[in-house]
Amino acid sequence: MLKNAFAVLAVALLAVSCTPKKGGLKGGADGLRAGAGAEGDGPRLAYAKGEDMPEGDIREESYQPVADLATVFFEYDQYGLSVESTEALRANTAWLKQHPELSVLVEGHADEKGTSEYNLALGQKRAKTVREYYMRAGVAPGQVGTISYGKERPECTGDYDACGPKNRRAVTLVAAAKQP
Repeated sequence: MLKNAFAVLAVALLAVSCTPKKGGLKGGADGLRAGAGAEGDGPRLAYAKGEDMPEGDIREESYQPVADLATVFFEYDQYGLSVESTEALRANTAWLKQHPELSVLVEGHADEKGTSEYNLALGQKRAKTVREYYMRAGVAPGQVGTISYGKERPECTGDYDACGPKNRRAVTLVAAAKQP
């Protein structure tokens, strides 16, 4: 009986600790837009266009960066796309459409502030925002997967003011598509 009470308490504490605090995880600069599509689309963040790539496919492939694909950056505690990010994703989409034989993985990352759990969730929202952009622009949903590393794989370490903005990012990687 005591074990069950501790288990219920642990689950409840985990659920509360993973819930963003009021004012956290804002979609855009105004806190409303998720920005997955064109600028000014209004409040939304729906990932209903297609299921993410199966986890097994993500883990089996060797994804690599490509110089032609830009990394997109996010503001602190945000997962909405800026004008600069949208422009970069527009170019990325054109390149991806020219290479439908490739499998795509979008990695979401966060800076060092906050808990690991919070940053994993934020990194996933960033990756899914980019995935949604690609899908709305015509990239096949089954071609694009997402993964979050939260704050675990920083691009830059050291001074937070210099490194924080570099670590708040989504990186698009590619691999040869898995043959059926």
